[in-house]
Amino acid sequence: MANPKKDEPIFVEPPFDKKGYLKYERERAKAIIFVFLIGLVVGILSAFFEIYGFWYLGVLLLIAILYFLNRIIKFLKIGLPKQTSHKIYMYGELIITWFIFWIIALNPPVHLISGPEIVNLQFENNNHWTNLTEVSGKYDIPFNGTTTDHLRYHTDYKYPINAIYINETTSGITRPVNYTEAHNEVYFNLTSVSPGSTYYVHITEKSSYKSTSETFKFFITS
Repeated sequence: MANPKKDEPIFVEPPFDKKGYLKYERERAKAIIFVFLIGLVVGILSAFFEIYGFWYLGVLLLIAILYFLNRIIKFLKIGLPKQTSHKIYMYGELIITWFIFWIIALNPPVHLISGPEIVNLQFENNNHWTNLTEVSGKYDIPFNGTTTDHLRYHTDYKYPINAIYINETTSGITRPVNYTEAHNEVYFNLTSVSPGSTYYVHITEKSSYKSTSETFKFFITS
């Protein structure tokens, strides 16, 4: 049996491909930046969908982007990471970036959201609408000699209002108050009114993102 030569190396290290390494790192950097930008855009869109009540569209959009991410990167002629760990980091970066910008887009100072406004309470007096002024936590309404007082208020909100609930809670009894809505004006009635009586009306306006709930105290003067 021939003995190996003492000067013959057991393992020959291949030459380091500096050019190929720099090219791979450059392409990986491009992919990282591109994935970050995708996460930013998808996060902002997800917040937009949630504001309008379609939060699930944001989740579906993220899932679709994750599924087609490789194809999108290839289409843009950006080199994909070869190592499995680098691919995992890329998908993780997309999810984390999406989540961060989704939260940022829903909160100040990027997005200032308050609930629907209930303002400008008025009552109908001799076929004319008169503003009501709050005094000591209540609104005084002069008795008009009928069993019904016609009221209205102005409602305004940046986003669509899905539902309005108006309940009379006088004497611990909760019952719906008849109302109609037109041109951002909500009309409702106090029924069976009498001088010296007090009515508590609870108004709730619901939207796809935020809601408003407020109780108003009305006193029927003589």
